[in-house]
Amino acid sequence: MKSEEISQDIEALERDLSGLRARVEKDSSSFATLEQQVAQLRENLLRTRESVTEHEARLSDKEKDHAEAKRLEALEAYEGEVRSHHEAADRAVGVATDLLSALDAYDDATLRLRQLVEQMRRAFGSDERVADVESALSDEAARLRATSEAILAATKWRLDVVDETSETPEREAAAEEPADEELSQDLQEIAQERRRARIKEYFGKS
Repeated sequence: MKSEEISQDIEALERDLSGLRARVEKDSSSFATLEQQVAQLRENLLRTRESVTEHEARLSDKEKDHAEAKRLEALEAYEGEVRSHHEAADRAVGVATDLLSALDAYDDATLRLRQLVEQMRRAFGSDERVADVESALSDEAARLRATSEAILAATKWRLDVVDETSETPEREAAAEEPADEELSQDLQEIAQERRRARIKEYFGKS
């Protein structure tokens, strides 16, 4: 082989070698870039996982807070119902007290009117005006009787319910509230005392 041909081969090999070296540098650069990207992706993945863990913890805390808030709201609603029931009971007791006072006033007016009838009989005999007063007494008594029967009926079934549920937890809970029971007992005693006094006075003067 001639030296010129050998020289051409060397040049060709050198070009090939130069191209291969360039490719190696390029591939090395690309690989380094890929390694950087992989490292960046790995770091991003770690941060994302940490963020997921934090959000899961926050979500769990929020769910616990939500459950506790609902529990407190339910408790507050229950306490509100209890307060409302007590207020309704207080209003009923107040109305019952007013009713007793009104009945006292009615009894006083009835007694005065009966005394007036007796006075009119003695003064005017069987005058029609005496009959008018007696009729007024009868009409008022009949009108009050209907209302009294309604009140007694409403009271009676409530007392019956209390008797039927005397052994229930509700009855036991009511027993733990002596203030309302004592107040009810006081009203009953007042009513009985006033009724006895009125009956005695009524029949004593009629």
